[in-house]
Amino acid sequence: MLLPRCAAVLSFSALVGGCAATRPAAAPAPPPSEVRVATQIVSPRTDGTPRELFVRGERALVAQRWREAADAFELLLASRPDGADAELVLPATFDLATAYEGLELREEARDRYHEVAARWPATALARTSLVRALGVHAYLEEWPRVASAADELLARPDLDKVDRLTGLGARGVARIEQGDDRGASKDVQDGLDLVEELHYGEGGRLPLAAAQLEFALGEIRRVRSERIRFVPEEIPAAQAVPPDFLPKMEARCQALLDAQSAYGTAMRSVDPHWIAMAGYRVGEMYRTLHRDLMVIPPTLLAKSGSDKQLFYAMMHVRYRVLLEKGRDMMERTLTLGEQQLDSSAWVNRAKEAKRDIDVAIDEEKALLKSFPFTEEEVQKALEILRKKAEKEAERRSR
Repeated sequence: MLLPRCAAVLSFSALVGGCAATRPAAAPAPPPSEVRVATQIVSPRTDGTPRELFVRGERALVAQRWREAADAFELLLASRPDGADAELVLPATFDLATAYEGLELREEARDRYHEVAARWPATALARTSLVRALGVHAYLEEWPRVASAADELLARPDLDKVDRLTGLGARGVARIEQGDDRGASKDVQDGLDLVEELHYGEGGRLPLAAAQLEFALGEIRRVRSERIRFVPEEIPAAQAVPPDFLPKMEARCQALLDAQSAYGTAMRSVDPHWIAMAGYRVGEMYRTLHRDLMVIPPTLLAKSGSDKQLFYAMMHVRYRVLLEKGRDMMERTLTLGEQQLDSSAWVNRAKEAKRDIDVAIDEEKALLKSFPFTEEEVQKALEILRKKAEKEAERRSR
C-alpha cells in the first residue's frame, strides 16, 4: 500500500512543478537517539525485568518462600537473558535448585545442581553445587551417583578440608551401600581423621558432613557384624547347637554395640533425614540378630516334641528382648521424625518395621500360651541354666 501512495504524490508534484516556485531542499532530520528499555517478562504468576525477577527471587529465597522464589527464577531463565543480564544465569540456576530443594522437588534440584557444575566448572558455585547434589543423591538413595559425584568433588583443586570430609563421607556411604566395606572403611577413616583435626562438630549438634561419616562407620560395623552367622545357611537335620555359639554370640553382640555407638553419634545430626536413617538401622540390627538366633536348631538332647517345645520357648523368652529393643528404637525414630518434620522413606520404613515387630511379639506370646508350661516356668528354667553356666565358668577359671 505504501508504494502506490508514494508514487501518486510524486506524480502530483511533477504536474505542478512548473508553476510552483523552486523551494530549497529541507535539511535532513537528526537521527533519533537510541533508548534501551529493559525487557519486561510476564507469566501468569509473576512479571518483571530480569534484574527485578532476580532480586525478587533472592528475597523470597531468604524468607524461605520457596514457590515464589522458584517462579521468579524459572521465568528469568526462560527469558534467556543476554547482554549485561547474562551474568544472572549462573546464580539464578543455583538459586532455583535451592528453591526446588525447599519445595522437596529433589530430582529437579539435583539436575539443576549438576547443570551448574557442568556449565560453570571453574566457579565456586560449581563446588558448592556438587556438595548440595551429594545430599540430594543420598536422600534419594542413588548410591552409584553419590559415588560418581563424590569422585568429581574430591578431584577438584579448590576444596577446603570441610568439603573434602564431605566428599569422603558421601563416597564412604555409597561404597558400603554397594557392598564395598573395605573401600568404605578407608574413606571413612580418612574423613574421621579430618574431623578430629578440625574438632568439627564438637560439643553440639553434628554438622551433616560429620554425621554422614558416623553413619557410614555404623554401616560398616553393622555389615561386618551380620557376617557372623551362628549356623550355616542350610542346616543339616541332625545338627545341634554349634559348639562355637558362645564366642560367636559375644563377637556379634560387641560388633552390634560398636555399630550402635556410631549410629548414636550420627543421630546428633542437624539433618533429620540422617537421624531417621541411623535410628532405623539400630532397630533393624536388633531384629536381624533375633532372626539369626531363632534359626538355631534344638540341641540333640531335645528328642521329644515336648523337649523341642521347651527349647523353642527358652530361646524366644530369652531373646525376645532383642525384638523389644528393636521396637523401642523404631518408636524413638518415629518420635524424632515427627519432631523434626522429616518425611523421608526411612521414617516410613520405621513405621512398617515397628508394625512387623509388634505382630512378631504378639505371635510369639500366643504360641507360648499353647505350650504345656507357663512363661514363668520357662524363666525359672533359664535362671537355673544361667547359674549352672556361671558355676562351670568359675570352675574352669580356677
